[in-house]
Amino acid sequence: MNEEINIPFYNDLLFKYFVYNNEDQDCMYLLKTIIETVTPIRCKELHVVNSELIPSRYGEKKSILDVRVQTEEGEFINIEVQSQGIFESLHKRFQFYVFKNIASQIESGDDYRKLQPVYQIVLFNDEDQEHHELIREYASLDKKYHDDKGSLYHVYYIFLKEIDRIIEEKGKDNLDDLEELSYLIEKGSKCDRINLTKVGRIMKNKYDKFMEDMNLREEAWAYEKAEFDKKAHYYDGEAKGLARGRVEGKAEGKAEQVVKFYQKKYPNEDERWLENLTEKQYDEIFDKLLNDESIDEIKHRIDEMKKVVSFFMKI
Repeated sequence: MNEEINIPFYNDLLFKYFVYNNEDQDCMYLLKTIIETVTPIRCKELHVVNSELIPSRYGEKKSILDVRVQTEEGEFINIEVQSQGIFESLHKRFQFYVFKNIASQIESGDDYRKLQPVYQIVLFNDEDQEHHELIREYASLDKKYHDDKGSLYHVYYIFLKEIDRIIEEKGKDNLDDLEELSYLIEKGSKCDRINLTKVGRIMKNKYDKFMEDMNLREEAWAYEKAEFDKKAHYYDGEAKGLARGRVEGKAEGKAEQVVKFYQKKYPNEDERWLENLTEKQYDEIFDKLLNDESIDEIKHRIDEMKKVVSFFMKI
C-alpha cells in the first residue's frame, strides 16, 4: 500500500467502495448503519440499485458514484458525499434529484398510491454556516401540526466539519452514534477512534484493501486532484473578485467625495455627468475643483481622458 497517498473517507469512489457490494456482509452492515443512524428507517433488507463500481472520468462521476438503495419495504434512499459547494445551490440541486426520482416511479395515469418516499442523505464536508448544526432535515411538513406524515421527500444534510465544535463542547467519549460516524468519516484513516467501533474497523479494513488496488487508488486520487483544482479555481476567482471589489469600492468612495464637493461649489448644476467614471478621472476632477477651474474646462479634460481610454481599448 502506498503510504504517501491518503484518500479521505468522503472521497466519492472510496465511499462507494465501502457500501456498493450487495453480496458483501460488511458493505451491507455499513450501509444499514449509515441509513439507520441518519434516518428513521429501520432496514430489514437493502439492495444497492447501482452496484457497479466503475472508475470513470471526474466529469461523469455523479452518474456513477452516488449510492442508490431500495429497502425491502420499497423506500428509495440516495447517499452522496459532497466535498464542496454553496449550500443554497446544493439544496436546490438535491431537491431536484429527489423530485425527479419520485416522478420516475410511475407513468401518467398510474395509481399514485404506488409512489414510495425518497430519502436523500448528503454527507457534506463543510460547516453549517447558518445554524451550526451537525444535521439538517428537510421534508414536506403540515403547517399547523409540523408532521411529515405522507411526505414523499426527505433530505438529510450531515455537515461533517461541525464535529470538531461538538467534540470541543462534549468530548470524544460522549459522542452519540451520528456524531461518532461523522467523526470517523471526516477524519478518515487517521481517525484516532477508528478501531473502537465495528463500523470503524470495517472501514479501515476496506480502506487498506482499496489502497492496495493501484487502479482504484489512482482513480480516487484523480478525483481528489480535480476537487483541489476546482477549489483553487474558486478561491482564485474569489480573490480576484475581492481585489476588483476593493478597486470599485475605492472608485465609489472617490465618486461620493467628488459629487459632494461639486454640489457645494456648483449647487445649481447637473451632476449626472459625474456618474460611472474611473478613479483616475475622479482624482482629476477633484484637483481641478480645488483649483477653481470652470465646469467647461473640467468636462473638456474628462472627455480627453475618455478618448484616450477608448483608443487603447480598441488596440
